[in-house]
Amino acid sequence: MPLSGVLEFVGREEELQNLHQLLQDNKQVAIAAISGMGGVGKTELALQYAIKRRETYNGGLCWLLPKTGDVGIQVVQFARTQLDLKPPEDFDILAQVQYCWRRWRDGDVLLVLDDVSDYKEVKPYLQSLPSRFKVLITTRQKLGRIAQLSLDVLQPEVALELLKSLLKETPGRIEKELALANQLCEWLGYLPLGVELVGRYLARKQDLSLAEMLWRLENKRLDERSLSKSGRPHHVNKTSIFSIDSKIISLIPAY
Repeated sequence: MPLSGVLEFVGREEELQNLHQLLQDNKQVAIAAISGMGGVGKTELALQYAIKRRETYNGGLCWLLPKTGDVGIQVVQFARTQLDLKPPEDFDILAQVQYCWRRWRDGDVLLVLDDVSDYKEVKPYLQSLPSRFKVLITTRQKLGRIAQLSLDVLQPEVALELLKSLLKETPGRIEKELALANQLCEWLGYLPLGVELVGRYLARKQDLSLAEMLWRLENKRLDERSLSKSGRPHHVNKTSIFSIDSKIISLIPAY
């Protein structure tokens, strides 16, 4: 399971409750962004759920990353190292996975498949799961009949609360520039990842005003426009800018 870098998880209490209820009522649940974009906090919500509900799943948690390799191989490796299971090596990978499912430790189990781009690739490994296994998927895709929790950007007041939580050591900065703090959250599209990255940057640069931060971001975006292939300024949607982590980071000035 990845480590959470969030100092204070805010604004998703209702989603956490809804997610738990969905998992009680369904074997598989997908967390998906309403508009398919990144940065809305799908992985963090899954992580916070796993942390807060770890006592519910006394059979353990298995966190899988489909984009890093075959999920079946990951399951078998986890079972070997964490559960001391020894699936026969002469079995094919699907049979080895089924062997692991049948011999998994007792109790309810939470399987998290983080950032699934092609459900067809993982589906064969999930078809033989015992009923005590719950599957939580994060994805940008619509997964048909699988129960889904749609995740939107933060409400403006919640985005501001998140920014405040990241600047606890210098609370006066928000109060002093409250209107600018709201503008900054709006500029970031109220995306949790965008607010968090900018908040962390501001926390490191305690002498940097919010006005200066907003000015730098605006100028950074203008630079991105001027570097477009057409060579002409073009409209850039704020939320689409922050749909990819590397693009968010590129908008945080290094100076």
